Formats: sequence, C-alpha cells, structure tokens
Amino acid sequence: MTRVVVVGSGIAGLTAARHAAAAGCEVTVVTKSTVDAAATRYAQGGIAGVMFADDRIADHLADTLAAGAGLSDPAAASVLVSEGPARIRDLVELGVAFDRDANGEWVKGLEAAHSYPRILHAGGDATGAEIERALVAATGGIRVIEQAFLVDVVTSDGRARGVEVLLDGATMPTRLDA
Repeated sequence: MTRVVVVGSGIAGLTAARHAAAAGCEVTVVTKSTVDAAATRYAQGGIAGVMFADDRIADHLADTLAAGAGLSDPAAASVLVSEGPARIRDLVELGVAFDRDANGEWVKGLEAAHSYPRILHAGGDATGAEIERALVAATGGIRVIEQAFLVDVVTSDGRARGVEVLLDGATMPTRLDA
C-alpha cells in the first residue's frame, strides 16, 4: 500500500488527504497545531462560482481577469472559473452549509470586482470556518498527528520518502515514512 504524508490541515491538506485515502493510500496528516486550527478557518468573505442559471463562465472569467489587472494567468483563471462550480458542489456534498434564504435557495452575494452576485457565503463571513469544520468532520479513517512541527523532508534518489517532525515539544525528531 502506498503511504502518503500530508503536511498541514487546511483546505489544501485535508482535501489532498481525502483524495489520497479515496485512492487507497495509507494517509497521515501532520499539523503544527490541532487539526481544526489551520488558517482556512480564518478565511472570510465567500466563494465565487457560476452556480446560478443566469450567470456565465465567460462573465466570471472576464471579472476575474479584470480584477487581476493583467497579473493573472488567463489559462489558470479559466481553469479556476470552469472547475469552480464542481468544486463548490463537492463542498456541498461534504456538508458545507452555505447560507440560504427563507425559500431554501442559496443567498447570492455581490463582492468587489464581480459584475454578478455569484458569491456564496457560509455563516455570513465565516465561510472558511465552515469549510474547515466540514473537512475535519470528513477525515474519519485518516491518521492525524497534531502538535507536529516539520523539521525535514526525507529524500532519496530525488524523491520524498517521508518527513521528520518534532512531536509536541520533543527535542528529537520522529520519522514518518511515505
């Protein structure tokens, strides 16, 4: 079985861990604090995506490129806005509770640089905290080591083979193979 060590328990780390576990890998997540204390929980605002019938990918892309003031990679921005709706649906399936109105429909938010109200929020401005909550709840079966400070990435033949971490204030590193 392939072993995978994921460093960090934010949205990127926990998403990578879930995908690796779903692919049959033995996964260990190491995080320097507690699993639910990643920076993801502090992300405010919402998530932009073409989730409503009267919005268009081309419009979202144009807004994104305009907001980037010439600094955005158009190909990367195109991937972002094209794949965004599917990733938002993944979050909903995971249990992220985006804000809804009295009729049970998602609340459309309008934020800077958007020509259309395509922003979804969770808990008002606590979208990051809600995403982190749902991701942590979905880590069942994934080994998580908290209070682990990364010391080194162990390499051999140009490939990462594991990590060395200090566990909960220890002075001698512990090796986790990958």
